[in-house]
Amino acid sequence: MHRTLIESPTFASQLAAIGDAERMDDVLRGVTTALSTKPDVYDIVSGMRDIRLLKTRRFPGAPALRIWFRIDEDGQHVHLEAVEAIEIEA
Repeated sequence: MHRTLIESPTFASQLAAIGDAERMDDVLRGVTTALSTKPDVYDIVSGMRDIRLLKTRRFPGAPALRIWFRIDEDGQHVHLEAVEAIEIEA
């Protein structure tokens, strides 16, 4: 089953603020695939009723990301709620 991904205004503005990393499209393609096919494999954030967290790895040309999302009760829609770049210390 493929779900429809819906970006919240907060997610969209936060993603825009992260900027155009060289390989951001590659990172987002992986996120889109993961969340449209198996969003339920990601854990619900402790203390949050229905918010789940996906973390990406950092690789050359793109930052690591944290993406908070929720799945509709019908299981057909995934709402992307927030995103932030993860600062990795070298």
